[in-house]
Amino acid sequence: MNIENWKLEDNVNDWVKDYFKQLKQYKFTVESSMSEFLKVAIQEGVKLKRLELEEEEKEKSKSWVPDFELECFEIPVLIENKLGLSKLCRKNGEKLKQDIKSAKNYAVNGAIHYAQSAILSKKYKDVIAIGIAGDNSKNVQIEVYYVYGSTDETYKLMENYKTLDFLENNETFKEFYKEAVLTEEEKNIILIDSREKLQRYAKELNKLMHNHSITAPQRVLYVSGMLLAMQDLIVNGKVEKRGLIPEDLQGIDIKRKRDGDIIVDHIRSYLELKDIPVEKVDLMMASFKEINKDKDRDKKIALDSRVSKLIKEKASVNKQIFTYIYENIFKSIDSMSGHLDIMGEMYSEFLKYALGDGKEIGIVLTPPYVTKMMAEIVEVDIDSKVMDLATGSAGFLISAMEIMIDKAETKYGKNTTKAKEKIKAIKSKQLLGVELNAEMFTLASTNMILRGDGSSNIKKGSSFDEPPELYKEFKANKLLLNPPFTYSENGMPFIEFGLRNVEENGKAAIIIQDSAGNGQAINSCKEILSCNQMIASIKMPADIFMPMAGVQTSIYIFEHTKKQHDVTKQVRFIDFRNDGYKRTKRNVNEIDNPKQRYQDIVEICKNGITANVDKQLWNLEEQVVMDRITLEGNDWNFEQHKKINKIPRQDDFKKTIKDYLEWKVNTLAKEEDVLREIVSPSLNKLEEEFIKNGGSYKEVKIEDIFEVKSSKKIFHANNLTIYEEKQDNTYPYVVRSSKNNGIRGFIKENINFLNQGNTFSFAQDTFTIFYQPDSYFTGNKVKVLIPKIKFNEKIATYISTTINKTLNNYTWGVTSDFEFIKNISFIIPFKDKKVDCEFIENYITEVEKEHIKLLKEEYQKQLNKYLSITKLYGNMQ
Repeated sequence: MNIENWKLEDNVNDWVKDYFKQLKQYKFTVESSMSEFLKVAIQEGVKLKRLELEEEEKEKSKSWVPDFELECFEIPVLIENKLGLSKLCRKNGEKLKQDIKSAKNYAVNGAIHYAQSAILSKKYKDVIAIGIAGDNSKNVQIEVYYVYGSTDETYKLMENYKTLDFLENNETFKEFYKEAVLTEEEKNIILIDSREKLQRYAKELNKLMHNHSITAPQRVLYVSGMLLAMQDLIVNGKVEKRGLIPEDLQGIDIKRKRDGDIIVDHIRSYLELKDIPVEKVDLMMASFKEINKDKDRDKKIALDSRVSKLIKEKASVNKQIFTYIYENIFKSIDSMSGHLDIMGEMYSEFLKYALGDGKEIGIVLTPPYVTKMMAEIVEVDIDSKVMDLATGSAGFLISAMEIMIDKAETKYGKNTTKAKEKIKAIKSKQLLGVELNAEMFTLASTNMILRGDGSSNIKKGSSFDEPPELYKEFKANKLLLNPPFTYSENGMPFIEFGLRNVEENGKAAIIIQDSAGNGQAINSCKEILSCNQMIASIKMPADIFMPMAGVQTSIYIFEHTKKQHDVTKQVRFIDFRNDGYKRTKRNVNEIDNPKQRYQDIVEICKNGITANVDKQLWNLEEQVVMDRITLEGNDWNFEQHKKINKIPRQDDFKKTIKDYLEWKVNTLAKEEDVLREIVSPSLNKLEEEFIKNGGSYKEVKIEDIFEVKSSKKIFHANNLTIYEEKQDNTYPYVVRSSKNNGIRGFIKENINFLNQGNTFSFAQDTFTIFYQPDSYFTGNKVKVLIPKIKFNEKIATYISTTINKTLNNYTWGVTSDFEFIKNISFIIPFKDKKVDCEFIENYITEVEKEHIKLLKEEYQKQLNKYLSITKLYGNMQ
């Protein structure tokens, strides 16, 4: 079908009028109907600009005005139209031209000219300028600018606004205006502040509930249930049922009148009036009945200090909690939207204090900045169908939903009719979650309801047992997962099952213990590779789930190709252990530009080592490896593909000797012979002679040189008295420290717990190895390496150096099993098919001599300095 090109500028004007008609926006005016106030403002500004015009042009400029204007909003909107796309704007490089010719002949230049003229008159502080140009009804371009000054570059292009839908009504314009005046940095600050505020309230609320003996699982149900009870039920723009407020709770001790009963009844009523399915309502209410379970919580008591300023007289525990939530969380919940998982944040805060690291129940909630990043990596867009088969508190679905909503509002404008229709479809038809845990199911459903009800497709049950029709009808094309790590094969069956139910070319991302990708989930991994392509593997920080759990994780990215993984294609292996955050037991702190790093990782996933990222934050040659994987399903992790230089250099040995000797000097008596000076031949000469005489460096495994055994652990270590200095009948207490030879101090204990000396202590999750010349005690997660070859202190020093050369490439928590340790490889000198112990001893002796000489020289310098000061002091007497 041929589209007839426009011939007159009036055709463009008619198109704009039709657009406004579709929006039901009739408050626009054409140039002849402009208000006198705006007309005068523009004309005064034009004169003040002192444009260099001919006399006749000056006369014409008196009636020179934009094609359309809207004066029904906070600030005026000026629209200038031109025939032909080539007349949209005129630039000089990246800057818009400001001369009169450009202003008269180009839509954007003209609109900004009018806007700046109006501001120059001092009658307006800011104006919206819109340039529209087109060839026909199917080929029109729109550019929207926020103009906030009258000088050359006091304007901002609103890149996300390509339509006029944001002009539909006051609400839509208000949302646009809010975005126009806030910078991206300001928006990020708002989100960070909201999260910090929520965490602060959660911490205080946690203490309030703890004071009243409410358990951690009950606490988050209190929050979610009470927040639901506070919601107004709005139907067709009218309040159908008012939300509960603190004044409604009177502490009456009569059945169905008690505060807890009123709250629970209000929750049920709210859910039923929202047409939530009866089955789902019953499931949720089974959890929420915790609120009115204990009648003692409905009796009036003295006020807790945290609510004493909010309530005037004695009140029930339920009212005190309700009031705190109402005043501090409910009233500001709008500012806590975005990618914040409100229930998840609350749940995490309560678990910190009550359930330790959460391992007992297998609950590890993914941080919101990670869920957002994963959703962006799999390219969630406005039409995505997103599925999470281990929903938890719905963190992934919330991030995906917010991305889709952002894209809908970007395309159509916030609060526009088209945006609202699309958002309704997103919430009701484009999200699917399945959660087995009844408590988490309730939190997920509540979390979504609080965001305008995206809970329609959150199901209670096992993902593996849901009817196949559920997945066939939904047709997911994006899968996001953090499976329960207590499940078989670390939870990998969840993504294998999920990928089977994803549409062809759909994408999936899973964050999981990375032991699943190096051999602990072979069956699932092989099955995944049989019909999916692995795209990327991202090594995450070991403390990503702190304080809930310290566990080594990776994110695996797949595309469902319905074909076996193509082993000729390279996978992107990315080291993201430095994500810019520092996590402690109580806080997550920004230390090295995490916001930018999380944006960059999405780009790196797409383009690998050629990604356009900040070189000050990234060393892509070190942090990105492009490599192939096999179909065995056991080589999915970054460390397995990062090329490691295992050959130790002289500097490596010098550092080991330095650390070990300084430990000895600080621990043992400083005997004279320790510091005697011995002249040593060069280390290079030693190595040359070693090679010349038939020696070579070979790679061996730990099990080739050592027997790996569990240590005799002291499990009651918390009750030990630990001495800083060695006492009579004490022995070193070796832990997982990376300092002081792993020795925390000295302890007296039953000698049956002693581990033999002349062995290595190997800390399993910190990956540190130390030679222990004497018998020693150990704590948890320390293995003992017993040598199979002739051994002494010098040989031990050499071997610890070369093993550490390999261990430096591992991070905390990678693994803790025997097989992994046995198979760690390192380089060692061989001659005549056996370890060349003679060369090793000679080499270490020379390194020791060199360092002892340096130590002596340094001590002599310090002594001379001391003697000089003493002499000077003596002369002053």
